[in-house]
Amino acid sequence: MHTPASVAALAAQRAAFRTVFPGVMVAMFLAAIDQTILAAAIPAIAGSLGNLADVSWLAAAYLIAATITAPIYGHLGDRFGRRRMLFVALSLFVLASIACAAAQSLAMLIAARALQGLGGGGLMTLSQALIGEQVPPRERGRYQGYFAALFVLSSTLGPVLGGYLTQHASWRSVFVINVPLGIVAALLARRIPRTPPSRRGPFKADVVGTALFALAACTFLYTVSSAGHRIAWNSPLLPLFVTVAALAFAALIWWEFRTDDPVIPVRLLARAEILRTNAMVLTFGASLFALILYLPLYLQLGRAAGVGESGLLLLPITLTLAAASSLTGRTIAQRGWLTELPIAGLSVSALAFGALAFALPTLSTGLVMTLVVIGAAGLGTVMPTSQIVVQEAAGRASLGSATASVSVSRSFGGATGAALVGAILTLVVGAGQDPAFAATLARIGDEGARVLDALPAGQRAELTTRLARAFQAIFAFIAAMCALGAALAASVPRRRL
Repeated sequence: MHTPASVAALAAQRAAFRTVFPGVMVAMFLAAIDQTILAAAIPAIAGSLGNLADVSWLAAAYLIAATITAPIYGHLGDRFGRRRMLFVALSLFVLASIACAAAQSLAMLIAARALQGLGGGGLMTLSQALIGEQVPPRERGRYQGYFAALFVLSSTLGPVLGGYLTQHASWRSVFVINVPLGIVAALLARRIPRTPPSRRGPFKADVVGTALFALAACTFLYTVSSAGHRIAWNSPLLPLFVTVAALAFAALIWWEFRTDDPVIPVRLLARAEILRTNAMVLTFGASLFALILYLPLYLQLGRAAGVGESGLLLLPITLTLAAASSLTGRTIAQRGWLTELPIAGLSVSALAFGALAFALPTLSTGLVMTLVVIGAAGLGTVMPTSQIVVQEAAGRASLGSATASVSVSRSFGGATGAALVGAILTLVVGAGQDPAFAATLARIGDEGARVLDALPAGQRAELTTRLARAFQAIFAFIAAMCALGAALAASVPRRRL
């Protein structure tokens, strides 16, 4: 039974949430949708500005810049106030969107996208940290579930909205729409109560730590996103870049342990619950990005789905992820469970994807999609739980830095998963040893399954067999990542709220 005091406290918490959530919700929507809204506009941009070979940098520039700045915003938000830094991020994001819309060359657009990422990196981190600042941990689970669902739905809506705007206006409208949305987000964010900075005392900018993290992150993300196409697997540049990234990360850890006000919270990451939770998020990112990026290709090649149909078949996956995230948040709020949820969820995902890897050629398309949806439901238990575990372990003084660490882990995991699955596809198909297969595989990625129909019967049958084995290996990789994630979740010190 609720006492009058508990009822009053709950009412106050919900009133605070209603004040904070609308402002941060629009900011998070901008951050999530901007990662995918360009997908349908890429051909129009290439036709307008030329240089189709480099349009992938429109996504890479944003991802790299946002990943680098996420921990910086978390650190500065802890020192100078998260509400204030949210306004900085929104202002930079809107100005960069105007620059993107006005770009007259692809180089200008890529530069503006990088600038946009410098603002976007703070939107997600600061939005989640502001909720953590205003809402107690137990109730926070419900709203982190809302955030996770909003992120998934926004990411799914992005290509649809981008295609509509490009078709009925122009590709520049994809960026122009950010301006009114950014202004609305800023107006709503004004309602967020001012709170004093979590950490006081003189501030000394960690220039060395920031530079080392930028070098390490840029090198790592560029390497994993370029391996196999921009950089050949047998190129000497690949081990060189890997070595540079490893040395930069090692130097970063050494430096951050010795500075008084580090931009990267290495002391927090040394704590078992935070380190293992971030490792779990890395496996989650690898699994999710591999699934979303390569499942449409399998549906086109292995199940004769059209390009549009394969895209529509992603909707059950993203909707299931959103529903599972929301349900996870509600369960946390009602029962206080934390680590139990991702242990069970990722175990189910590992079993579902393992079944796909074992029996893929014998399964109907309906059963394949059923197993994928079950796997997606398990993945949906990860993010709401992870944010609460690291925020609760870090405490209010380091709330922003802890929240940012989860975002960075997800980005690193996604980039790594996409790169490794691309390598599996190339190696199992044998494209590295057979230039003809390599050329055909590249054309399939651009033109869809109709490339297979144009091949001679013998070559088509052999390539189809190789592709089937490749996708079995890919599902086995995703299953292994989920199993590792479940083991990491089980190793996190048991926590209940």
